Amino acid sequence: MIVAVCGHVDHGKTRLVHALTGVDTDRLPEEKRRGMTIEPGFAHLEAGPEPLGFADVPGHEGFLRQAIVGLAASDAALLVVACDDGPMPQTREHLDLLQLLGITRGVVALTKTDRVAPERVAQVRAAVQALVRGTALSGAPLFEVSAARGDGVGELREALLALQADTPASEPHGGFRLAVDRAFSRAGAGTVATGTVISGQVRAGDTLVLSPAGSPHRVRGVQRAGTAVDVVRAGQRCAIALPGAPREQLARGTWLVDPALHAPTLRLDVRLRLLPSAPRPLEGHAQAQLHIGAAALPARLLLLQPLRLEPGEEGWAQVQLQAPVSALHGDRFVLRDPSAHALLGGGVVLDDAPPLRSRRGGARLAELAALQDDDAARVLGRLLELRPGGVDLAVFARQWNLQPERMDAIRQGLDARAVAMPHGPRLVSESAWRALVEAVPRVVDDWHRDHPSRVGIGESALLRALPAASGHRADEAPLRQAAIRAAVADGLLVRDGFLLRRPGHQARLDPQDAALVERVRALLQPTGLRPPPLGELAALLELPVEEASAALARVAGMGHVVQVARNRYFLPETVHALMAVARETAAAAPEGWFDAASFRDRSGVGRNLTIQLLEFFDRIGFTRYRAERRVIAGDPDQKAGRLEGR
Repeated sequence: MIVAVCGHVDHGKTRLVHALTGVDTDRLPEEKRRGMTIEPGFAHLEAGPEPLGFADVPGHEGFLRQAIVGLAASDAALLVVACDDGPMPQTREHLDLLQLLGITRGVVALTKTDRVAPERVAQVRAAVQALVRGTALSGAPLFEVSAARGDGVGELREALLALQADTPASEPHGGFRLAVDRAFSRAGAGTVATGTVISGQVRAGDTLVLSPAGSPHRVRGVQRAGTAVDVVRAGQRCAIALPGAPREQLARGTWLVDPALHAPTLRLDVRLRLLPSAPRPLEGHAQAQLHIGAAALPARLLLLQPLRLEPGEEGWAQVQLQAPVSALHGDRFVLRDPSAHALLGGGVVLDDAPPLRSRRGGARLAELAALQDDDAARVLGRLLELRPGGVDLAVFARQWNLQPERMDAIRQGLDARAVAMPHGPRLVSESAWRALVEAVPRVVDDWHRDHPSRVGIGESALLRALPAASGHRADEAPLRQAAIRAAVADGLLVRDGFLLRRPGHQARLDPQDAALVERVRALLQPTGLRPPPLGELAALLELPVEEASAALARVAGMGHVVQVARNRYFLPETVHALMAVARETAAAAPEGWFDAASFRDRSGVGRNLTIQLLEFFDRIGFTRYRAERRVIAGDPDQKAGRLEGR
């Protein structure tokens, strides 16, 4: 457990920590010269299996930023009030910070009792009890101490050790996260970063990512309380040796995280509480300074609901940043007005990847209400109800810092299915998935009714039609593609060449077009992979070139042939056969990249037709071209819809 020792400047915090631990936490020459704490100082008391840690935070109003760093990584508080002064401005300010940061456990110490009469001690006791009433430290034990004489120090120490014993040990659930508050170089160890472990655990040999920079670094060793240990866990303060890590990148405010948790962001949707003592209401695009972890960043606040926040009120807001920050759901933050040297408020992060559109829409506000719950399983279930398009499992697991086994357990309790997507599985409620899959054949039925002469609908046209039929947003195309594949697998649809149709559907062509299609198929089938160019085909059809071109373009639009180039028409099954040749060519090429000559030799279609075919494959997205070579870019079935309308 780490105890933040907080309170007004010159109230004896550092001397009290020394009396409790024997450690002088003022390490900087400037601190010695001025007789005040400028940077958070750290000490520990060896007591049983876990040392009791102390974070001595600055009490001067000019060093509030540094005070927040020490408070943010603490589990409990020791509020210090000197009897010769009584409660002062930073006493109240630090109490506000404890509220905003969610620190609810602690004790109060009345110091310098040796300098005043007993009557004054009683007055200060009453004032402090009144001050903490209704705050995070309401009802906290209060001790009268004199660090100079040692009065009450032993009792205070025992109370803190009892508080530690009553505090459940932080379990190392989730991936590793450490908020870096200091970095230095040490001979034999290289760069060393210090901070408090927020979650997970780490040991020598593990790889961590420096976030938001994104550079990976291997851990050489870890220390706790100045001693080398095998592993450090959540709730412990530690030092991590990272040889080769640039010291300048390990600035205060950066994070060392498990690689799966690295996802810096410029936007955070949050639940925000404005302090009753805030100097002004918030509205419009308010400017503030965001303190999160050990970072302090300029921010712009966009209120989502309500649109104006009065002191003492709560609401939802989006924090927009000029520089990226690493944050996850549930992280606490503080907002300051640096120009007024005043606290504004603070709150909790709800979403580190909020949508760019409809930020104030009813659906989004319902999601924010759901995200206020601390139970991941309940939140995921509610989000599935609110999002017919489903929830990206990898993103949700990262935002909630859930290990795979925990994520799997949550999934098992939900009536939902994981749908394979290009960037990982997406969890969709069974009802939403059924509605989407059932919408697919209905759209195709409508298409057949409106276009009886066509073989079927192209996939791109089907994807465009599905949102209106199923209620899904246009940015959910991969999910709709998965629904189309499911409809095909279930026999609800049939792939016919490059098109999709209902089983049993046959294009109803007028006699002239039906005769043309029959003649074209009869002429092209014997030609194999090398159908004749337009001029030769027109002659075989006994039509002028212009008339043959118009007729072929018409039946190509119906899906009976495929126009590969201006003067080349293929049967759909011939194009599929040539795609298979391209896949074979890619499979035999280094890393899948093949040139035109390799395809020409394997297909035997000749140089000019090879170029036409490969350029056609590029256009439909089947291949990707770079530096005279190509690679297969995707499943041809998924690219088929791009031929629709040719």
